[in-house]
Amino acid sequence: MYVKRYLSPLIVYYYSWRMVLFSLFTGSIAIFVYSYLGWSWVAIPWLPVSLVGTATAFFVGFKNNQSYDRSWEARKIWGSITNHSRSFGAALRAYAYKRDGRITAIDDDVKTMIFRHIAWLYALKMAMAQRTSWEHKDRASKRQRNTLHGKQTPCEVQIEKYLKINEHTALENKKNLATQILDKQSQHLARFRDAGGVDAYQHVALQSIISNLYDEQGKTERIKNTPFPRQYATTSNLFIFVFLTLLPFGLLPQFAELGEKYLLLLIPFNMIVSWVFLFMEYVGDISENPFEGLLNDVPVATIVRNIEIDLIDMLDEEKVPEKLQPFFGALF
Repeated sequence: MYVKRYLSPLIVYYYSWRMVLFSLFTGSIAIFVYSYLGWSWVAIPWLPVSLVGTATAFFVGFKNNQSYDRSWEARKIWGSITNHSRSFGAALRAYAYKRDGRITAIDDDVKTMIFRHIAWLYALKMAMAQRTSWEHKDRASKRQRNTLHGKQTPCEVQIEKYLKINEHTALENKKNLATQILDKQSQHLARFRDAGGVDAYQHVALQSIISNLYDEQGKTERIKNTPFPRQYATTSNLFIFVFLTLLPFGLLPQFAELGEKYLLLLIPFNMIVSWVFLFMEYVGDISENPFEGLLNDVPVATIVRNIEIDLIDMLDEEKVPEKLQPFFGALF
């Protein structure tokens, strides 16, 4: 998630240079065939081009709205995971305290369950980091992911750190590790209630939080594992390509009327209009999958680390992890 007020000009350039080259190519081709080959018939009327452009703008706008909704929903889901995680830790500690005139130390079971919850967070983060067939696989995206995430401690190491050895061995080959960790939490809570650690009402309240965590896990998995409808993504790209191919030929009559010496002005104006449309399309495209780990995606690693810090602080542990800092202006 980019956290500076404005995108760096370097980032805009990085996103835009291919777009600029494409518009320079189409504008140059239009002038070449019109002026040097004498094909005056390629100067098509502006009206049909403008109609295609209007339709394309509406379609790209719709796609961008839907892409933003996916991205914002993903962030709200992880906000809910944050709230439920804090509630789980605080409720577990409050219920497990024994009050015999004073508050005694936290039971080992409480610490085990809170650590297991942190392991669940890293297991869910690891699931979100898995690549799918519809996510970006170009070299630029791979480089961006490696740059932003290359220095992170692997999730497998963090999970092993917070799970007991016997549990980690039993769960490491499970298909959906996060689901199985929550199941372990439920089983542990049941044993904790039988041992008198919490009463029946408190057990129901804690189990309700785990059910809420299951809900949020399902929501985030839905976004991760369901592609943005490919018919919209494909059609948007096709419309953009058709419009930007026709654009310089539709601009030809307008600049030809000004005189031959003004014809070269077509190239910068074609570049500006093409850049706007292509950049709109690109913004929607990179917002479709909010868990790819790219520059503008949901900062799952940062959210998980913040929850980890909160829960470790609740346990009054001496070694508390440091907050993740922005890297090249982005939280990841």
